[in-house]
Order: sequence, then structure tokens, then C-alpha cells
Amino acid sequence: MVIANLAEVIAVYRARAALEPSHVAERAGISIAQYLALEQGTAWPGTEAVEAIIEALQIPHSHRVRLTAAGAPLDIYLQRMLHRYDIPALIVDGAWRTVEANTFARVLLPDSARPGWNLMRWILLDTDARRRLANWDDVAQGFSGALHAAITAAPRSPELLAIRDDAAKLGLSPRPASRDCPDGQVLVWRTDSGAYPISACMVTIPSGRPDLQQIIFVPRSTHSVPVLMATPTIPALWYGPLLTDLLSCGLCGLLLTGGGQPTTYSCATGCVPELPAGQLELRIAQQVLARAFSTEGCRELGLAQEILLADGLELDLNVPVSPQHALNQWQHSMNDTQRRGILTTTLRSATVHRSLHHDGVDLTYNWLERI
Repeated sequence: MVIANLAEVIAVYRARAALEPSHVAERAGISIAQYLALEQGTAWPGTEAVEAIIEALQIPHSHRVRLTAAGAPLDIYLQRMLHRYDIPALIVDGAWRTVEANTFARVLLPDSARPGWNLMRWILLDTDARRRLANWDDVAQGFSGALHAAITAAPRSPELLAIRDDAAKLGLSPRPASRDCPDGQVLVWRTDSGAYPISACMVTIPSGRPDLQQIIFVPRSTHSVPVLMATPTIPALWYGPLLTDLLSCGLCGLLLTGGGQPTTYSCATGCVPELPAGQLELRIAQQVLARAFSTEGCRELGLAQEILLADGLELDLNVPVSPQHALNQWQHSMNDTQRRGILTTTLRSATVHRSLHHDGVDLTYNWLERI
């Protein structure tokens, strides 16, 4: 999952406090059935009950936003459907905060992996959206209509009101939409290869969850679009944090998420400190490259390159002659798509553990069998 499941996070904090479910329920002033419904992910006990549980477990204020942003646990069927899409898709709550995003959405919108990331705020207020969207003015107008509708439905939402106020400072004001915005809104994305139009957003309300919206970004043509579609022969360009879906916390077992400026990786429950992306990625790259480009492996790759050159085929990069040479290419010659490709064909996952050494964490590696 992109955002740590709220049920899992609550269970981690209860285990840390060495409390039985009945003790937490008693402290929170709710029934044991309400508490178990949340921890087991079988039902949503209501926002007030969740806030009471968070208070009972004495979860630090710095981490509460990660929990409240996650919202009600998603139905397993809804999760599976979301992750089966081969195009970007995400689920947002009534305030347009991401509840969950699939892999393709995280490639398109890397920060969507962060708990509490808000699609509406990104569209209207983030300079990154203006840079990447060739038709930002039209998109902003459409999403302004959606913001007006959201505020009408939830007039006391602090998140929506803050977006409205910040947008007003930029001269944007939410107004009633002339159509069902942003459903059907066209976004034109700027990429290294030019502008690629997609039809966004296809907006639906998940069955049984009127508090959520499912947003799907559908390519307007059948041709493969960089960033959006992955094909067997042309890998999708990678724009997200390199270690997305490859890092897990050694204490609670949850995936670490990457985001922010500068980019950091962090655990939703705060088990490990925020880790600067550059240092951690380079540290893992050294281990990956040493494994992927052994002396024998480099020799075999060199022979293969000679055969290709004899046939008139040239590679974008010369094959490395040693792990150190590979590391130099990693740092100075490769793009993120190439780096990500090496990671995902060598490393199954890495687990982060607290430590007094190595920038505060130790790492253990789970390698793919075939290198």
C-alpha cells in the first residue's frame, strides 16, 4: 500500500504500549467492538472514535496527520481493483487528500505516496503543477469548480478552507462549475519528449464509500505515453523517489514513503528518523552495483558488448568494468529510469533498522534470485 493502512498503524502503537484491545477501548471511551473494527479493518467506527483511539494511545502530534489523512480503511476489493489498473489511479477523500494510489499514479505524481498529500492543493497551488501541465490555466479553472463543490459539501473542512484561502492569494477563487469538473478534464503533461495529452479525470464514487472519490487518468490515445504507460519494450520514465516500494521498516514492517523537497524517506509511525534520499539511495546503490556487476559479470558483459559492436549496435552506456565504474556511471551518466531499472532487477527489498551507526540506520537486503 502507498499509505500505511490506518488499522496497521493503530496496531503498531497498541503493541508498543503493551495494551490489550479492551484497555485501549476503555481509555478511549468506546466499545471493544468499535476498537476491534478499526484495528482489524472490518469497519469504520467513525471519526470521533478514531480520534479518541489516537488520544488514548498517546500518539505524538507530529504523526497524527499521517493517521487522520489515511481515513477509513479501504475494502480489500477496492484495493485490489485500484492496483489492477495499468494506468494511473488513486482514491481521495472528500478534502481531496490521497487515501491510496497505485504504482502508475506514484510514477506520475511521486508525492501522492505521502500521507495527507492533496491532489487539489497540488493542482491549484504547487509550482510543480504549473511546470508540468501545459494547459494549467484550463485545469485550474476546472479544479476550482471541484473545490467549490467540495466546500459546499463540507463547509467547515479546515483542509478545503485553507486551500481556498491560499488560492485566493494567487487570484484564484472557487466558483460553481459549468460541468461536472474535473470529470472529463483534459490534462496535457509536459515530458522530456514533448507534451502528451491524457483524459483526466475519470471520477467515480466507489460502491459503499460515498466519502471517497476514485480518480483515473486515462490516456486519450492507444499509443504508449511516457510517464503514464509501461510497455514490454519501452519502460515508463521514472519520476518518483528511486526506492519507492523497495523500503520497509524493520520495527513495524510498513513500507517507507518518499517525498518532499528535499526528498526524504519516512515511516508512517515514526519508527525511524526521516532519511535524506540522496544519502540512502547512494548507500543502497553501492550494495546493488557490487552485486549486479561482479568481476565475472563485468567480463561477460564486456564480451556481449563487443559482439553487439561488431554487429553495428551501440549501447547508450559502455558496460562497467568494475563495481566502482558502475557507481561512477550511476552518479554521473544514468538517468532515474536507468537507476530504477537496475534496482528493480537486482533488489527485491531492503529493510531499515535503527542503529547508532550509518546515519542512524542499518540495512538488510532481500535480493532477487536472478541478477
